[in-house]
Amino acid sequence: MNFAELLADLNEWHFFKEFVYSKTTFHPNPQQEVELADNILWLGDLLLAFQLKEREPVEGATEASERRWFQKKVLGQATRQIRDTLRYLQEQPSIALTNHRGHELELSFDSIASFHKLVVYFPSKDLPKDCLNVKSHVSRTAGLVHIMPAHDYIGVARTLLTPAELADYLDFRAELIERWPDQTSTVTEQAILGQYLHGDSTVEPGIDHLGYLKSLEQDDDDWDMSGVIEQFADRLTANENAPTEYYNVIVELALLKRNELREFRERFQLSIEKSRDEELTRPYRITVPRTGCGFVFIPLGKDLFQYSRTALTNLTQAHKYDHRLSKCIGAAIGNHDAQGHFHVAWCCMTGPWIQDDEIERWLVENNPFRPGQVLELPRYRCAPSEE
Repeated sequence: MNFAELLADLNEWHFFKEFVYSKTTFHPNPQQEVELADNILWLGDLLLAFQLKEREPVEGATEASERRWFQKKVLGQATRQIRDTLRYLQEQPSIALTNHRGHELELSFDSIASFHKLVVYFPSKDLPKDCLNVKSHVSRTAGLVHIMPAHDYIGVARTLLTPAELADYLDFRAELIERWPDQTSTVTEQAILGQYLHGDSTVEPGIDHLGYLKSLEQDDDDWDMSGVIEQFADRLTANENAPTEYYNVIVELALLKRNELREFRERFQLSIEKSRDEELTRPYRITVPRTGCGFVFIPLGKDLFQYSRTALTNLTQAHKYDHRLSKCIGAAIGNHDAQGHFHVAWCCMTGPWIQDDEIERWLVENNPFRPGQVLELPRYRCAPSEE
């Protein structure tokens, strides 16, 4: 397995097959085939483009020869390929790409709100430290390009674990580089990651921020929803004419950060428990201002689950309207068979909020909801170690 395959597998493991693209060649015209990037991570309006470089072992390598390789291949060729990627995206109305789930989707750059560009390289042991310290390259046409050795990128991905947090980290990293160019070039990636966990880009980067990384409480069991996301393809793609219809749901889940996922998981689990106990209860719901998406969780007993589609549609629409949202995800959870297996029916509603007197009257006279929570949460559970 080569370096490109290893990074594709890493991205797939953490960020799901639906959002990872490693076969990115396309034809801008019938006579030409080009590669968009070595690896693409794309979900919703978020896009990350990776250009990869690997240094093969060379007998008699010296620091001088490895510096030349770095300047030519990483700072030269790879950043030029990133510029080409941006140009292709800007020139083409859309580009057809097939993800690791085997689904082909059309990527239109007009739909992208956040675009991150990365060069990740696998160096030799002889690469000089001043090269390893390079954190970015600024292109006149492509802007800031993140530069990372492979071991640093792997560490970042394994720490942050969600696409939303990786993208947020790259925004923070870019801000830190622009604000403190000299200081960021001398500290480790781990120190920058620790400073991100703390959340303050106005203080000078330094080794002392490592304490936040060392004390990070991952608490995966409190917020990890990967099992639910990974099951969508098997459970919701019976319609061969629309095999990607479930993407609207999992994109919104994948765009949540761990603090938001923790709140999501808590209500999801509560709904399972209420359904198991055949306990009638009002739906749970949350709204995430950062993404502009609401979520409603509807526990249904075994006998009521046959009505799940009606309840799901009405209550998802009601929550979307009540919180004046442009998008809302509903989940109806019920105990639907003799073996006690639970089933989840999902609904995604999108579109601008429009005044509706009938819904307004219904919410006033027969409001089915408990008070909804609008999530404004602390970012991470960590504190610097006292040593």
